[in-house]
Amino acid sequence: MTDRKDRMEFVHANSQFHSVLLDPNLCVGCTTCIRYCPTQAIRVRDGKARIFEERCIDCGECIRRCPKGAKKAVSDPLLLMGGYECRVALPAPSLYGQFGTDFTTGEIFEAFYSLGFDEVFDVAWGAVKATEITREILKLPGPRPRISSACPVIVRLIQQRFPSLIPNLMPILPPSEIAAMEVRRQLAGISGKIGVFFISPCTAKVTAVRMPLGFPTSFIDAVLSFQDLFLPLKKAINANRSKPPARKEHLLQRMEGLEPGLGWARSDGELEALHIDNAVTVDGIGNVIELFEAIENDAIDGIDYIEALACPGGCVGGPMAVENAHVARTTMRIRSQSRGVEKAEAPSPTVPVSASSGIGAKTESVPAEKSLAIYSWSEPILPKPVQVLDNDMAKALMMAEEIDILLEKLPGIDCGACGAPDCHALAEDIVRGMASFEDCIIAARQKKE
Repeated sequence: MTDRKDRMEFVHANSQFHSVLLDPNLCVGCTTCIRYCPTQAIRVRDGKARIFEERCIDCGECIRRCPKGAKKAVSDPLLLMGGYECRVALPAPSLYGQFGTDFTTGEIFEAFYSLGFDEVFDVAWGAVKATEITREILKLPGPRPRISSACPVIVRLIQQRFPSLIPNLMPILPPSEIAAMEVRRQLAGISGKIGVFFISPCTAKVTAVRMPLGFPTSFIDAVLSFQDLFLPLKKAINANRSKPPARKEHLLQRMEGLEPGLGWARSDGELEALHIDNAVTVDGIGNVIELFEAIENDAIDGIDYIEALACPGGCVGGPMAVENAHVARTTMRIRSQSRGVEKAEAPSPTVPVSASSGIGAKTESVPAEKSLAIYSWSEPILPKPVQVLDNDMAKALMMAEEIDILLEKLPGIDCGACGAPDCHALAEDIVRGMASFEDCIIAARQKKE
């Protein structure tokens, strides 16, 4: 097995990875998906949907909408764990929302150990650290409103549809990457190959590990989905309840005071942790687009910060989650207030190694200004103008004129029967040579008559 850096370089050099795939055997060409794709990345041709990879931002909206389950979320298989001597689980905060509050976080940690993980580290710690850095950046002059970059869908959406807002993005690593960096720091002195496994509800975060934005290489080795781990974890919890808790020493420190970071799992959670005025939360990709359009049109004023989340309800509504998003959101609200109602929980099984060993030692407080340097983007986020008609300006203008002429001939009802999301998209496809005028049933009939 190649190491993490080699694998990432291979992906970057050879292809554009996507975590949302289409199963043509299940697709019936119903056109439901094309109506909801925020970047118009899907077309239906010859009775089957097709995803244009250059436009897909892996939001997973088509997975939610497809009535036949033809859109699939791709994550890493559990068997990858076998290639590492030390296996670390990084559970996203929203994982705890998949379990009712009668399941304690300590029980969930123990379940990870039962499944073969050697260490567990809360991504909520990374969210707490990101909160501190965000506060520092908001003290500095810069464009307003600032936009949270924790959701990779939002970053990719801005690259494509709202490039003028790129300077507004918070130049901070995602909480999962911040947590992974801390894991590797704490385990730097051990022998053996370390595997860091992010447990995620999000398709876009699978892609973000393969093809990071703002930094060259991920500190995470693989992304495992909630869907793959939920039942094994629940089974392990129930089995562990019938026997005494294990008292094994662990190298990673069990962090405390993570309630603000747990709140990041749901919409409004980041703002609650920040405690800033003149900030708004928006969730659901359609609502995000509406707000960003208003910002570009100077229709929004006086806002300092935006917590933008592509999934309804926040990460608890991710396409690889298993619990109902509304139920999970309520569960996370409770957990972020009380650390999951840890009633009758035995003392933490995590026993840090002596600080003199340099492994598992108590984490020293890092000044926020130093954290800003450590956890900031090291590469610029660039626009991704996939909707540009042609790099040759003269040719692009001619194509735009052809599109306008075609639009006058098309019915303008945006029915989607042609396999494109609207009439403008069909006209563009025709000009690009990807469709024909006869694909519009109404226009073709009128022309024949």
